[in-house]
Amino acid sequence: MIRRISAVARLVILEAFRKKDFYVALFFGVVLLAYASRIEFYQISNVHRYLLEIGLALAFIFSAVLGSGLAARQLPSELQNRTLGVLLSKPIGRFEVMFGKFAGSFAATAACFTVFFVLFAAFAWMKAGGLPMVLAVQTFVLFLFALAVLAALSVGLSAYLTTAANVLVTLLLFFMMNIYGGTLLSSTAQVPLPGRYVLWAVYSALPHFEFFDMRTRFIHDWPALSAGLVACLAAYAALFVMVFLTLGWFKFRKAGTTA
Repeated sequence: MIRRISAVARLVILEAFRKKDFYVALFFGVVLLAYASRIEFYQISNVHRYLLEIGLALAFIFSAVLGSGLAARQLPSELQNRTLGVLLSKPIGRFEVMFGKFAGSFAATAACFTVFFVLFAAFAWMKAGGLPMVLAVQTFVLFLFALAVLAALSVGLSAYLTTAANVLVTLLLFFMMNIYGGTLLSSTAQVPLPGRYVLWAVYSALPHFEFFDMRTRFIHDWPALSAGLVACLAAYAALFVMVFLTLGWFKFRKAGTTA
């Protein structure tokens, strides 16, 4: 089973790096980071924090956009090219195909994010003269968790939506939760019962990408997270990965093999 999943994932990774999306994003990322690293704010203290914020935002945004696009087109492209029947004619199940598509999409996106993050760290190190390494590692690892959930969400939705609709829904949910996720629960306090319970259930069912966002803690050099909390976040990410892949599999197992 592992070998079959790995074979599918390897094809996704090869496809990802054959396309030019990553290289274009890398070029623009380097240009923007180089420009940001040269900005001077008239001797304002701690100016390097502006570079940290800009650099992390670029790494996060580019990786999320690339990852959602790659994962969202996996199953629709198989149907459109009529290669799904060939793939399923081999001794491989539909859940293995779906999990392999997820694993390949996540691995390729994680590799892209690693390159972006290393470049960001290099520019930030030169500008700030050093970085809080524990926080840097935690910021990197937690965003990998977010990318895993994002890839699973995109692959799962690809069994239900077109590629364009999938990318739109996935990125909208990703950015909305990162921006407003922390205030959603408090905003339900004014809603009368039983509507409050309904909203709380919806709130709990949504993937909270903001849980994995360490940017503020990293930029301001706040204390690092405990190992126990990081483990809880890893379990939270794993739970949503399995939920999204299972929901996608329920639809995918009934799908035809031709467009």
